[in-house]
Amino acid sequence: MSDWDWPVVGRSWDLLMEGTKLTLQLFAVSLILATLLGLILALMRMSSISPLRFISAGYVWVFRGIPVFVTLLFAFFVARDLPGLSWLTPIQAGMLGLGVDAAAYKAEIIRAGLLSVDPGQHEASEALGMTKRHYMRRIIVPQSIRVIVPTYMSNSILLLKATSVAVGIGLVELTGITRQLSNSTFRPVELFTAAAVIYLVLTTLLVVPQEYLERRFALKT
Repeated sequence: MSDWDWPVVGRSWDLLMEGTKLTLQLFAVSLILATLLGLILALMRMSSISPLRFISAGYVWVFRGIPVFVTLLFAFFVARDLPGLSWLTPIQAGMLGLGVDAAAYKAEIIRAGLLSVDPGQHEASEALGMTKRHYMRRIIVPQSIRVIVPTYMSNSILLLKATSVAVGIGLVELTGITRQLSNSTFRPVELFTAAAVIYLVLTTLLVVPQEYLERRFALKT
């Protein structure tokens, strides 16, 4: 205990915060991409058009079976060599890799939520003359959210922690900067403890909106 140098955390705090900012950027953009793509894939999977269902099922099968690190490597080394994607920076490649990987999980989460609503409510809505867009927005989606939220937020926490894998393609996010600092100061325990606390704070902050949304939509049921 006496050999530990906890003040090194204070001396390295500014750099740790820079790494945290990049972690949050990776997380925010990849979460938006994963949610939008996941929604599209979920609707494709529920479509009456067979090719759309096949494409969606194939996408989910592939990206749920490939480790996120492998997806990041493809985004970093392969996607940037494709026509029209040469403009991707390493950070953007990281966002792309994390986003397309997480989209497979978001698709299944959203699909499960939509399917959890009693099919009879679809029929009742149509009997009342409501359009599909109308009853999906007013009836189906609000009821499915209470099923979607817990799993969606838990998966989002996993996505936040998965940003640490981006260190493997050279991004200096929180884990990357912590590794660099520990190598230069020879204080890995102190610095990785600080990084662990920062990750814990960030994931805890995601629990707050989850609990709020669960309470809000539970009141409507």
